[in-house]
Amino acid sequence: MNVNQFTIEEVRCFADRQQFNIRPLTFLVGENSTGKTTALACFQVLADFIDKGVVDFNSQPYSLGVFDDIVRRSKKPEKEFVLGFTFEGERDSVEFVAEFIEKAEGLEPDISTVTIKFHNGVIVFENRDTSNGTTEGKSIEGEQETIRIKTKSSLFNVFPPFSFLGALASGRNDPQISEEMSLLEFLGSMNDENKGLFELGVSGNSSAFSASPVRSRPKRTYDPTREFVDPEGSDVPLLLMRLAATSKAEWENLRQQLIDFGRASGLFERIEVRKLGPAAGAPFQLELKVRGPNSNIVDVGYGVSQVLPLLVRAMVSPLSLVGNEGHTATTYFLMQQPEVHLHPKAQAELSSLLVRLASQRVKSFIVETHSDYMVDRARIEIRRGNITAEDVSLIYLEPKKNVVKVHNISFDNMGNMIGAPPHFREFFLLESDRLMGFEE
Repeated sequence: MNVNQFTIEEVRCFADRQQFNIRPLTFLVGENSTGKTTALACFQVLADFIDKGVVDFNSQPYSLGVFDDIVRRSKKPEKEFVLGFTFEGERDSVEFVAEFIEKAEGLEPDISTVTIKFHNGVIVFENRDTSNGTTEGKSIEGEQETIRIKTKSSLFNVFPPFSFLGALASGRNDPQISEEMSLLEFLGSMNDENKGLFELGVSGNSSAFSASPVRSRPKRTYDPTREFVDPEGSDVPLLLMRLAATSKAEWENLRQQLIDFGRASGLFERIEVRKLGPAAGAPFQLELKVRGPNSNIVDVGYGVSQVLPLLVRAMVSPLSLVGNEGHTATTYFLMQQPEVHLHPKAQAELSSLLVRLASQRVKSFIVETHSDYMVDRARIEIRRGNITAEDVSLIYLEPKKNVVKVHNISFDNMGNMIGAPPHFREFFLLESDRLMGFEE
């Protein structure tokens, strides 16, 4: 199952319930301060919670602050906000919604409820530290069965929601925690039907990795140290060195992909890892051929060092990345302004690369961008048949007074936009009119 919709409600500039259509290649566009980075940060938080049970709104490269900084400032007496995913499978969809309130003893957000809606029933986790009164272990709402589980939110650090249910279903947890057998019967029926919950798996299927809008500065010489995967990509040179030294086949495959992109974009013709000694811990350099002989990475255009971490993250197998052992894939790559320091030709070629990778339906990319070149190249790739129109989404964030409205724009098979609001790209049209001598 894949995430096909992301929901955000009452977070900063997002009032009411705003829904983002997520596809293998998704672009976020809009003016500055319209919530693009906030949306990426919240996507990362929810993915981390489902995957690891961790809730952290200030993990790099994001810094959303404390609860009062995150929840939308409104006149509503109750202060809470909502994040959600809809997972789409071959047969059914599963809706996952988490509600957040201010922690009882602290300023950070805390989960009050988690609601998981399957095709044949609903499971609600209620935070025992924040819920009032008693709840029924089982109830019937319409034609769907609703089962409520009271637990402490800290339990999710050990058993994230799907892992918790999976452990219950397989008998690895104390069945008394469910308070009655109806939950086990419900999970067992889903197991028998091979439906929603078990298509999702218990880890790795909603994992996400965020790239910083500003990547690490290049170095003339690198000293091998322990690799720590970070949003700025400071570990990428060490990863390249490790692959070149220990995984020749994987390194040659990655190196050829990098060279192909470098030539298509005009950024470089060759990339090499140059060891400065025979010892495993000897320092090394990254060298690239742009024109003439090889040059050190610090001596070529800054765009190369800024795009290299993104290229490696997109191309390399997730199993090669430190910290991803045990995951079948790092599915969602959240990119902030990947076009930074890139010439328009390179911006367009980067979009073509993401199209090629996204069309394989193994990795998904959510790209915050101000580049028309990237969006237009994706439209051209749709027209060429290199990716289906259904696999590309364009999300426009429109400021309206003190709130932002989300517009989900799709494409037809010719790359034409479907659902674009009338004022979309209004600024660019006005500038064209001015260029031709027309005044407002």
